[in-house]
Amino acid sequence: MINEYIEQYGKRLYGLCVVLCKNKYDADDLYQDTWLKVVRYINQYDNSQQFEPWLTRICVNTYKNTWLRISRSPIFNTFSSN
Repeated sequence: MINEYIEQYGKRLYGLCVVLCKNKYDADDLYQDTWLKVVRYINQYDNSQQFEPWLTRICVNTYKNTWLRISRSPIFNTFSSN
C-alpha cells in the first residue's frame, strides 16, 4: 500500500521538499522523514479524505519542526551571529 502512494505521489512530494529546503541534501532528508512518518501514522489516515493533502501537511509540519529545532540550537545561534 505505501509503495502505491510513493509511486503516485513521490515526485510531487519530492518537488515540495526541494522548494521548502532549497537544496538537494536537505530535501532528500525531508522526503525520507515524511515517508517514515506516513508509515508510522498510516493507521490515523482517514480514507474518506484525499491522501495528498494529508501527505503535504505531514511534509510541511516536518519541515517546520526541523527548522524550529535547528534555529533553537546553540550551535546554529553561534554561526548565525557571526
